[in-house]
This record gives sequence, C-alpha cells and structure tokens, in this order.
Amino acid sequence: MVKALLVVIRLIWTVVVVGAATLMGAVLGWGWHGWIGAVALGTVGFGIGALLAACPEVLLGVLLELLAAM
Repeated sequence: MVKALLVVIRLIWTVVVVGAATLMGAVLGWGWHGWIGAVALGTVGFGIGALLAACPEVLLGVLLELLAAM
C-alpha cells in the first residue's frame, strides 16, 4: 500500500513539474518569437522539467534558496 502511494505521488510530481516547465517555455516562446519560439522553448522546458522531475532535491533546493533570499 505504501509503495503504491509513493508511485502515485511520484507520478503526480512528474506530471506537474514537466507540465509546468513545458507550459512556461511555450508561453515565453510564444511571447518572444511566435509559434516557432513556443515549440522550441516548449521542447526545452520539457527537457528541463524531465530532469527536475527525476531529481526533485535539486528543484526543492533552488526553491528554498529563493525563499531564503527574499
């Protein structure tokens, strides 16, 4: 039961992080360079999101440092 819960949490984490990074890249690309920029930066965002989802400690560490700097 605990293993299944961890798998579900990991899956939700991955979908949220990859989706957010892809969306952010696509929105920034659309605003700066039109649809080609949206596709290009969306792809870059997907790759970065996949890396951050695979290693959540890095993302959480960066977020904590940003919060500490405020």
